[in-house]
Amino acid sequence: MTDRKNILEVKNLSTYFFTDNGVVRAVENLSFKLQEGSTLGIVGESGSGKSVTALSIMGLFKGTTGRVVEGEIIFEGKDLLKLSEEERRGIRGKDISMIFQEPMTSLNPVLKIGEQISEAIIEHQNVGKSEAMEQVVQILKDTGLPRVESIVNEYPFQLSGGQRQRVMIAMALVCRPKILIADEPTTALDVTIQAQILDLMRRLKERSGTSIIFITHSLGVVAEMCDEVLVMYCSRAMETGNVKDVFKDPLHPYTRGLMASIPKLGERVEELYTIPGNVPNPRFMPKGCKFAPRCSEAMDICHEEEPPFFDFGGGRTSRCWLCSNGREVK
Repeated sequence: MTDRKNILEVKNLSTYFFTDNGVVRAVENLSFKLQEGSTLGIVGESGSGKSVTALSIMGLFKGTTGRVVEGEIIFEGKDLLKLSEEERRGIRGKDISMIFQEPMTSLNPVLKIGEQISEAIIEHQNVGKSEAMEQVVQILKDTGLPRVESIVNEYPFQLSGGQRQRVMIAMALVCRPKILIADEPTTALDVTIQAQILDLMRRLKERSGTSIIFITHSLGVVAEMCDEVLVMYCSRAMETGNVKDVFKDPLHPYTRGLMASIPKLGERVEELYTIPGNVPNPRFMPKGCKFAPRCSEAMDICHEEEPPFFDFGGGRTSRCWLCSNGREVK
């Protein structure tokens, strides 16, 4: 662990969706920290609460049934949940930005690229259109896009998937935010473009010192991009720690299952490993540990009592009764 200052602290965050069919507990009692200049990877299966966590930080539930019901989101000493909507707008896009999963649905199809990116500059920097457009051209060049002068006058449908994703990255970074939330920014891109996008984000981070929350399904991306990792399952954190430590010695059976499912170069097998069973319905969670029905190592207590977070020091934590046996808990 380093002595870098925490720029963001999420404490006991719970976010629910109040639907006609009942309450969906999308995020439950989640806590983590993001250090200045570092990258935190949040990994887990679909439905684990990764994207809802990002939306909770951004405050983007207006017009939905979602609501943060408990917790704190501390950014530079301020609890974002206690700020007014106007104050949140002043932070959103300027100090904390987000890259969404699918750029084609995030970009406005009837506005030119230059207009969409310059909107954030004009809103947060109080500059004119011509000066804003100069910044747009420069940030697009920084992302490695070709023929930038033409692209600023084009519409999203005229660009490829990789180009649209670079536009989304440019839009998120144009005000040089202190925190960037990247919600699966390489989804639906081929592996060559994925590698280019990851390299781009790494270079931009090194240049600007931006802290990043990287949401992904891929443990390979976590290993390549992140300093710390948070493993989520069923709206809960299951394990946290330094990436190297977690990959070397995963504590939670769910983390070990995710790692075992990664194909290994040069290894020939009849069938790839998969974690048995399915993620439970969020409205009908099992008693005890939420992973117990799928865990081959589950004990009687696992089906009766939900384990707390055990702290093993050095940033290593795990929500598992089994891994607390034989290890020193802080």
